[in-house]
Amino acid sequence: MSQGKHLSLEEARKDKKLERFAKEHPSEGNKMLFDKLFLAMAKKKPKGGKT
Repeated sequence: MSQGKHLSLEEARKDKKLERFAKEHPSEGNKMLFDKLFLAMAKKKPKGGKT
């Protein structure tokens, strides 16, 4: 159990309070950059050749 006022991720999962956890731990990101990076990592390499 966490001692402070914020939930830990483990505690939030166990108590089904993920929405509260997300509000307490906001994240900032760039959706376009993430999508570009994700798609680059997920692409299949061509058969029998280099990238």
